[in-house]
Amino acid sequence: MSLTKTVGFFAVTTLAVGGAAFGAEQNNDTLAQIAELKAEIAQLKGAQGGQWLTEQRAAEIRGIVTDVLADAETRSSLQGAAGSGYNGGFFLSSADGNFSMKINVLEQIRWTFNDNDSTQAYGFENKRTRLSFGGNIVDSSWSYKVAYYFGYSNSNESFGAGELSDVSVTKDLGSGWGLTVGQFKLPFSAEYGLDAGNLQFNDYSVVNTLMGTGYGQGINLGYAADQFRFNAAYVNAIGEANEAWNGTSPNADWAFAIRGEYKLSGDWSQFNDGQSWKGEGFGALVGIGYAAERSDISDDTPSFLTVDATVDFGGANIAAAYYMTDADTGAVTDEATGFTVAGGVFLADDFEAVARYENYEPDGGSELNTLVVGGNWYMAKNTAKLGLEFGYAFDAVPGGAEFAGWTNSGTADGEWLLQAQMSFSF
Repeated sequence: MSLTKTVGFFAVTTLAVGGAAFGAEQNNDTLAQIAELKAEIAQLKGAQGGQWLTEQRAAEIRGIVTDVLADAETRSSLQGAAGSGYNGGFFLSSADGNFSMKINVLEQIRWTFNDNDSTQAYGFENKRTRLSFGGNIVDSSWSYKVAYYFGYSNSNESFGAGELSDVSVTKDLGSGWGLTVGQFKLPFSAEYGLDAGNLQFNDYSVVNTLMGTGYGQGINLGYAADQFRFNAAYVNAIGEANEAWNGTSPNADWAFAIRGEYKLSGDWSQFNDGQSWKGEGFGALVGIGYAAERSDISDDTPSFLTVDATVDFGGANIAAAYYMTDADTGAVTDEATGFTVAGGVFLADDFEAVARYENYEPDGGSELNTLVVGGNWYMAKNTAKLGLEFGYAFDAVPGGAEFAGWTNSGTADGEWLLQAQMSFSF
């Protein structure tokens, strides 16, 4: 019962008893006592009653604050034990950061329409579906990478759907040096050094794919400074992936690939994707790559060479590359040359117009000349984008270009294509 009700009940009882004892003898003394009791009740309601309610609220608030602090302490201790979230990928990490895992997904869905003087072809394809894992082991100086393709259509590489692309461990040796063992992209060209999800076009150029080095299994030594970096890899064979050891291993007597780069301006990180985003600073990079191997069957020593340059203007860019290969078999068709010139300009914050010209000229073979123009709509930069391209081949398209949407008709010229691709990299 509240204090007000108690006092009121006591007052009423007193009045009732007084009325029974004295009957109707109501005089001025009785009226004065009633007035005094009313004044005391009012005083208690205004003073003690208000104080009681205030103390109750204070006790409740103190309880809530105590519970919140206890919950915050619990959450803090859990964060100290481990970490998780999203930062360029979904990640898990131990409290000290010595063990971590970042999960990334690349999904590319493409529609292509191709027309030449002999046939038409069109349809959808699940171009790439890749799941990647990476992070630290032992401590922050040890890192690993594992990438697996669930789907990969029309691949010119030595792996396809349902196979590993990358599996490697890297040790940071300090002072800019690093050592990698496993299966990885060979250091050769600037274009192929970009991840497929960070390209400025729907796919790699045909010239880079036909004249590049692909993957290898072996060891890579790298060094990076403020303006210069290089990588040198010794592997079983050029363009080899997922090969098992057997009595005839390796597939070449020796094989290596090296690349050196000099940064005239900008930051290394801005050359990790094919675009020059609005707001980025000016950047310029030149590079050279060379690779060779000795056949385990003959004394042939095929070699690969590229020289390239990339310039970022902050909202626009241009990239050019020259390639040369020599099969060293003594045949008149041994050598081939090629070049690409590509670039883009942002017409809006989220829309970029792009164009690329390619030329591939093998000795004694079919020459390739293509022009591709189009645009990219970036919904979240390279995380989510839509690319639309129109391409025209001035000459017959040689084999090995199907991955880009060309039909390899062999005799036709004037071939053209229309292609749209959704790319998600997260």
